[in-house]
Amino acid sequence: MADQLMELRANILERGPSGIQCISRIFRNMDVDHSKWLSLKEFSDGLKDFGLSLPESSIEELFNYIDKDGQNGILFDEFLQALRPPMSQTRISIINEAFAKFDKTGDGVITLEDLRGVYSVKHHPKYINGEMTEEQILRTFLDVFDQGVKDGTVTKEEFTNYYSGVGANIDTDEDFVKMMKTAWEI
Repeated sequence: MADQLMELRANILERGPSGIQCISRIFRNMDVDHSKWLSLKEFSDGLKDFGLSLPESSIEELFNYIDKDGQNGILFDEFLQALRPPMSQTRISIINEAFAKFDKTGDGVITLEDLRGVYSVKHHPKYINGEMTEEQILRTFLDVFDQGVKDGTVTKEEFTNYYSGVGANIDTDEDFVKMMKTAWEI
């Protein structure tokens, strides 16, 4: 089973940064009933549309492996999470450090109030020209990480999942850490 998942992951990641977004788009198109989950047929058709040829038995095995709850359907987020390579402890540590920088209240959730003291919008072009307010810019920033239900908050899991996707295209831990330290001034 791990072989099929690794083959699928490698096939997607070799397409570069847009690989995961590309397959997500294909699967969303295959979700004819807009149920936000894929049946085995939708999954199989999606893999074929993506150009991945696996025997039907392997597709079914992969489907069952990703369908952890046995509901005969794969949620998009579950599928994408299964495709991401596991992260090293080095990457997890720097992600946790960045999260802690933003989570000023220490409650495990980043909110607009947490961001106000950490993320300055004063140099943002849309703030300077009056096109957006501070709150609108902060909300837009937060929405990048708010991957689940758009509730205006970001959990550590959402933050980690976001950087798991980003990190899938960064070869070394050293480069990932450098990117995180530069981006978040940590």
